[in-house]
Amino acid sequence: MHKIPVGQTIASAYRFLFSEIGTILGICWFPAVLSSLASYLTYLYAALHQADLAGGDVRVRAVYFFVTILGLAVTIFAASVMAVAITRHVLGRRVTGVIAYFAIGPAEWRMFLASIRYIAGACATIVLAVLIADLVFRVTGVPVDGTEPIRATAPEIGAAIIAWIAFIAAFVVILRLGFFIPPTIVAENHGGLRRSFELTGGNGLRVFAVIAVLGFPFLLLLVGGEFVLIRSALGPAMYAMGAAEFVQRAGQAMQEKLLPWEIFTAVVFVLGSALMFGGAAIAYRARIGNDTSIAL
Repeated sequence: MHKIPVGQTIASAYRFLFSEIGTILGICWFPAVLSSLASYLTYLYAALHQADLAGGDVRVRAVYFFVTILGLAVTIFAASVMAVAITRHVLGRRVTGVIAYFAIGPAEWRMFLASIRYIAGACATIVLAVLIADLVFRVTGVPVDGTEPIRATAPEIGAAIIAWIAFIAAFVVILRLGFFIPPTIVAENHGGLRRSFELTGGNGLRVFAVIAVLGFPFLLLLVGGEFVLIRSALGPAMYAMGAAEFVQRAGQAMQEKLLPWEIFTAVVFVLGSALMFGGAAIAYRARIGNDTSIAL
């Protein structure tokens, strides 16, 4: 197998986004609308029952928990549908003339279940890194509650280094487990997290570079869009607010502008998914090369 060509993968992913934008919109708009609708209804329920949630009403909190989980499941499944369709398109199973698309088949369910396992595995990996860091700091006697200043002694430096190694290792594992999930699910009979981890071996930095360059513009869009929304609602007075007041007023502004925010995030969701899933499929195709054991 070949190394992942970082520059070529990034360039091809952006080329795919711009050259196939019509097909991408046809594939993705309906799943994105479902995802945004689920998110909107979740936030709407929280806004309508804000007093009950703050007051600790058990029934309302239980319903809110159920609505949140259901909304998250809808979003993950919608992303799975988009991932499978975009990956198939990149790998040669072209989809053209699509007006609205929402497939529910074996590949989509496998992608959905793999995504659930990936989220659970990522959370477990982060928790493990936190536990390792906490154990190291406790063994070396380094305060972790911030009540005492941290001194640059040998034990404290060693504990900090080990903690950083634990978190970096967790970050690398999370990247490797997730990057090739969609193409391996679509193209292989036994694709998923383990296969993704195998294929990214020796390519960790390359995977990080691809994800960083493809994901940064859309992260910037989300942060910039949120800033514009809050700035338009609060005006210049936002710069004179204290931290607590700003957080409260910003939350109120997001609730008041919830519908336009959901529309904006749906557009970013579509474009970002096309770029990330398309980039992963392009990198996968380059990675396996002429490997005849992969049936596309």
